[in-house]
Amino acid sequence: MMSCPRTRPSDNLPTAFRRTGMGNWHCKIDLNHVFTLQPTRPNTVFGIGALSRIDGVLADLARGGQSAVLVVTDAVAAKASGAWEAVRPALDAQVAWTLFNGVRPNPTLANGDAAAAAGREAKAQAVLAIGGGSVIDAAKIAAALLAHPGKKASDFFSGKAAVSSSLPLVVVNTTHGSGSECTATATAQTDGENKHAIRSPHLYPTQAIDDPILTVSLPPRHTVATALDALCHALEAATATTASPYSISLAKDAVRIIASFLPTAIRQPGNLNARYWLTYASAIAGIAVDCGSLHLVHALENAMSAINPDVAHGEGLGILLPAVMREIYPATPEILAALLHPLAPDLTGNPGETDVAVARLRQWLDSLGQPATMTAYFTGADVPALTRLAVKSPPAKALLQYAPIRVDSAIVERIFQHAL
Repeated sequence: MMSCPRTRPSDNLPTAFRRTGMGNWHCKIDLNHVFTLQPTRPNTVFGIGALSRIDGVLADLARGGQSAVLVVTDAVAAKASGAWEAVRPALDAQVAWTLFNGVRPNPTLANGDAAAAAGREAKAQAVLAIGGGSVIDAAKIAAALLAHPGKKASDFFSGKAAVSSSLPLVVVNTTHGSGSECTATATAQTDGENKHAIRSPHLYPTQAIDDPILTVSLPPRHTVATALDALCHALEAATATTASPYSISLAKDAVRIIASFLPTAIRQPGNLNARYWLTYASAIAGIAVDCGSLHLVHALENAMSAINPDVAHGEGLGILLPAVMREIYPATPEILAALLHPLAPDLTGNPGETDVAVARLRQWLDSLGQPATMTAYFTGADVPALTRLAVKSPPAKALLQYAPIRVDSAIVERIFQHAL
């Protein structure tokens, strides 16, 4: 029987756990933290060939009276992934449909409003998203707006109105990064500097399709960026103050899978085995976040992409991750040693090994071709503005409160300086 005394919790763990740091995190769980232990709401079909279910999904919508569908995508995702070849014939056969393909990376509130306007004009009764996280988030906003006549996206994101209903939303996911198909959250950027998130159970997709074959067309840079988004979801969900045994276990599995299969996907883009497991890792990392929270890495990257929309979200996360790891490892060494074991098996869960953890992480990121600095997007002159936005903007504050350390301007500035 394992117990966890207040001091040296590893003493009463099995020997194998003490050697690897794989079990020490059990003793750091707050037993008084009450959390919801249940799967997320979407009915998610997963696996090679899952897209073939789209005929039945659209037929169910039509039978339920939702025979007018707004299709939300971007200029690339639906066609490049091959999804459009399968989805369009099903749309033509089952429903009336209208296409909105104006979603941009790091979508704006205006994107959501424009998509909703197209849906209102077409009298849409349901929404179908085909794409990655940006498209899915924009589609969530549009589906909510179509159920709230007279509202704008800014009403939801400013807190003036709550999302109390939504049109049925079907998601065809085309990347292995955002996990948005599994969450009740949508993120969008204002026309100014803020990148906001809203959360409501009504933002869960009604039906999600995860077909790994749709990710094969991702070029190497996007393959790495989307997988690093999922990796950061896992690492943040497991170290947030909202972490639970469920979110940590999901996160551990996600990191292990990404470490195992991402190098193969880079070398062999058409390797379906690698794409399958990366898509699975992204989904369970999304569930981990949905059960907990993000914090430092995403809060700071949100500031980067808010100021410079050319920053690829996952790439920005990867740039910041080692500098963030240097700050949070001493506070959660047991959990991070367990999660990083596939990349750094010599970690034992000791706060004094922070430099080793950061070095191993940097070595792995370098092996993927991930940029090591943010100098392609920013200079030292941008650090004050980045710091101010990451600390003072309402959406950043909402995330930073869940970090495992107390975050102030000095810590944020130090992270950005290290990322340069």
